[in-house]
Amino acid sequence: MAQRLIVGIYTGETSDPKALEGTLASQHIDAGRVKVVTRSAPSQERQAETPIDFIAVAEDMEANSFSDDLTHGMGILTDSGGTGVPGINDAAATPGLIESESSGSANYLGGFAIADDEVDNYNDAIEDGRAVVIVQAGDDESAALEASFKAAGLKNVRAF
Repeated sequence: MAQRLIVGIYTGETSDPKALEGTLASQHIDAGRVKVVTRSAPSQERQAETPIDFIAVAEDMEANSFSDDLTHGMGILTDSGGTGVPGINDAAATPGLIESESSGSANYLGGFAIADDEVDNYNDAIEDGRAVVIVQAGDDESAALEASFKAAGLKNVRAF
């Protein structure tokens, strides 16, 4: 059985994970299977209240800086061996989730198999402060989950 990603944009407030969980539960979407990519995740206390896995890209970028432990957070850039901007122009500096695209903009969803012609829509949503909701599903349940995402009010719902 092949796995697919069901992806949609949540336009509500991500600082209240219970609201998102309620939105998903209203359509029988298991919150324990959900990953949410956002620029600002709820506080750790609020995240502990829900099984949703929040991935805050701003924190991801901070954690993958070029700075060593002595200069991290001090506003000092160490020599990166080129003219690129650390954390933006060099995909090696931001392994995993965040990659840079040829256009120079960040691909916050680089760790997910989302079609190149669609990923910009989701990256723009993250840049604008919205959240991208992702669930991995088998072929047999992907159509039902896609319909549930739409019924829950998520925008730009696609299966990849």
